[in-house]
Parts: sequence; C-alpha cells; structure tokens
Amino acid sequence: MDLTAIYRRFLRNAGLVVGSRVVFGLLNLATTVLVVRAFGLAELGAVLLLQSYARLFSEVVKFQSWQAVLRFGALLEDRGDRAGFRRLIGFTLTLDLVSFAVAIGAAIAMIPWVRVWFDWPDAVAAFAPVYLLSIVFITHATPNGILRLFDRVDLIALQFASNAVLRLAGVGVAVLLGGGVEHLVMAWFAASVLSGSAVIAGAVRELWRRGLAPRLRTGWGAAAREFPGIWRYLWLANLTSVAGLVVNYATVLVVGAQLGAAAAATFDIARQVSSAIARPARLLGPLLFPEFSRLAARGDWLVLRRIMTRVLGVTALVLTGIGAALFAVLPELVALLFGAELLEEIGLFRLLLAAAMIRMLGFALEPAFLSANKAGTSLLIQFAATGVYVAIAAPGLGPLGLTAIGVGMLGFNITHLVLFLGLGGRLLGKRIRRGRMRAAGPGEAGGAGGLPEPAAEAALPRGAPGWSGRGGPEDAADGPGPGFPRRF
Repeated sequence: MDLTAIYRRFLRNAGLVVGSRVVFGLLNLATTVLVVRAFGLAELGAVLLLQSYARLFSEVVKFQSWQAVLRFGALLEDRGDRAGFRRLIGFTLTLDLVSFAVAIGAAIAMIPWVRVWFDWPDAVAAFAPVYLLSIVFITHATPNGILRLFDRVDLIALQFASNAVLRLAGVGVAVLLGGGVEHLVMAWFAASVLSGSAVIAGAVRELWRRGLAPRLRTGWGAAAREFPGIWRYLWLANLTSVAGLVVNYATVLVVGAQLGAAAAATFDIARQVSSAIARPARLLGPLLFPEFSRLAARGDWLVLRRIMTRVLGVTALVLTGIGAALFAVLPELVALLFGAELLEEIGLFRLLLAAAMIRMLGFALEPAFLSANKAGTSLLIQFAATGVYVAIAAPGLGPLGLTAIGVGMLGFNITHLVLFLGLGGRLLGKRIRRGRMRAAGPGEAGGAGGLPEPAAEAALPRGAPGWSGRGGPEDAADGPGPGFPRRF
C-alpha cells in the first residue's frame, strides 16, 4: 500500500473541505453577527430552533446511507463489481426516500405542539411545513457517499461555501428591505435547498459518467443477502449518530424550551465560534473513511496504525498553536462581534472551545472503528459519552444555566477520546497480531480449502461473506471484462 498516495489524497481533499469550511464558517459568522445586530437574539433563536427541529428529525430517521456507500461501495469498487455497486446504490436511495417521507411527515404532524413549546412567532410556525422540506437537501445521504467514494470532495466543499454565501445574501436582502423573522427563515430555507441540490446533481453526474445507473428494484431482503451485515451496519451507524443529535440539536431545543429563544441563540453562537475547531473533525474523518475501508478490506492493519499515529501527532501540534491563539483573543472577539452583553457567558465560550479541541484531536478514530467493522463498539462509546453529557447538563441547566452545557460538552469529548484511544489501541494490536499469525501459518497461498482465491470465491454460496456477486448471467454485461479497470 502506497502511504504517500494516501497522504496526498487526504491532504488534497482536506485542503478543499477545510478551506471551504473556513470560508463557510466566516460567512456564517458574518450572517449571525448581522442578524444579532439587525434583528436581535430572540429572532435569531426562533430561526435556529426551527433549523434544529428539522435537523432533529433528519438525524432520527436517516440510516447513514452515505456510510454504507463508503463501507460496502469501497469493497465493490476494489473488486470491480459494477453490478453489485448499482444494486447497492439502488438500495440506499430507496432507503433515503422512505426515511425522508417519514421524517417530513412526522415533523409536520407535531408542529401544533412544538410551536407552543418553543414560542415560535406566527410567521415562523406558518412557514415551518415548507421549511421541513429542506430535510431532503440537508441530510448526508447516498449522494454525499457517492461523491466521497469517487473522490469528488470538491463538490461537497462547494455545497458548504455556497450555502454560506446564499444565506448571507438572503439575510442581507431581508435587512435592506426591512424584513422580519419570516424572511430570515426563508433565507435559511433557500440556501439549504439550492446548495443541497448541487450535491445531488453532482452525484447523478458521476454515476451517469461511469455508467452506474442505480438498480432501484433491489429489494431490502435481497440487499441483506447480497451485502451480508449491511442492515446491522446501518442500524448501528444510525444509533451512533444519536450522540451528535443529543449533544447538538436536542440541546438547542431543550435550551430554547427552558431558557428561551435568546438563550438558544447564545448557545448556538458559542457553538459556532468553537466549531471553527470542531467542524474539521466531522469533515476530515469521512475523508479517511474510504482509505481506511480499503486498508481494512486488504487486512493492512499495520499501515492503518501508522496513519493513525501520524495523524494524531500532527493534529496535536496544530491544535496547540491554534488553541493558544484563540483562547488569548476570545473575550475581545466575542465583545467585538456580538456585543459586550455576551461576555456574561464567556465561560460557555471557553468550555465549548476546549471541548472542540479535544474532539478534533481524535477525528480519525471513529472512521477507523467503522472500517474495522466495529460499529457496535463505536456505538457503546457514543452512548457512554452521551450519558456523561446528560448526567452533567440536565441537572445543571437550571442552577448553572448555559455553563452546565459547556461542562457537559467537555465531559462528553474527554470520555469519547479516552475510550476510543484505549479500545482502538487494543483492537489494532489484536488485528496486527492476527495478521502476522496468518501470514506465518500454513495454506496462505490458497483460498478456502486450498483453492486459488477466484475459485474459492466461486465455491461460496450467493450472499456469503467474501462473495462478490460476479459471474451470474444477469450481470455478465457489468462484470470485469477486457479493459475494465480494477477500480471504477
């Protein structure tokens, strides 16, 4: 395995994504400053509560189909199994459509109750059913996985930047025309739909260019037989996302319901400032996921450990410099951008910034666990960290206010990092030792039962682990033929 090629791809894609996120973050920060100065914290809080409400339902019902595309698609790509890939994409797209319908329907049905809980203005509540349609465009689903697998991270970066530009432009128009909170909601909605459409169009183009039209008739039962373990993987990945859902979107909603829209806006502003560090953690991890999946499929655990060690070391050095600079200027920055009144919550800003730096340090750990088919262990770690967060934040919100959220977030990320590092080190050590034992044992030259590898695969029943799906008469046109590359 060429480590230089892996590092080069990762650094190129990281530059695109993080660079666009820097632009995205600065423009979103400018949008927030503009809204706070022109409309106030309460109006910003109403918009953010609706956005978090949509995100909550998006996360609850989605099945992390983009991860399944990366995890199983990387294996099919490595084998050159075009027909299997088309069936995989057809299955994940069908799953996405069902998830979207359930999420939007359930969210709209609950509007009469939640508008009272969050004290939404009438204009926000009236536009809410339309806004919830943006769930289709804000959810990381199959199109996102396709672009990542085919190394088109530039299109994902374009989504981040265009969303920020469109949102700022919409808010600017609302300010110039003397609009109200309903126009802010419309600006958020338009930016999400237009930028999300670019990702969907890009994924369609990549599939069309490669002649990989999805086979939408792939049944869910058939997918379970052809891709063993895919349903377990999807359920575990979906449950794993619950941690982020509770820590991010549910927190905004709980703060808004208990402390008011202005407090929810204050929390989200502090989160935006800290996410200058945290967002790269969520973006860089998926960039390594395809590489880790290919290494895991080939059993190159030693190479994977070398990459992990190097990534952790470089990240620690970078964070030391960036963190020292941010902590030094944080009070002045908050007062300059949002007003001196937010300095009352400077403790929240500091706690969230420290938590974000800890999370950034371990950004590569979760993708490594998922690539090693340890989604169950990852899920338990997420639940443990979420339990620490809830145990601190829930009882402390009343007496301590937003400071309890900051302390809980710090506890969440410390627990997350310690458990992933400890269990991940043991897991990699076991995989490396097992690989060495197999290399030293008898029969390494052949496949199952001493047969050469292709013959061993042919002897497997349909759908068994290790079966690629090639060779059937219905797939003859899609199978590897003269001039067909190993990777598509």
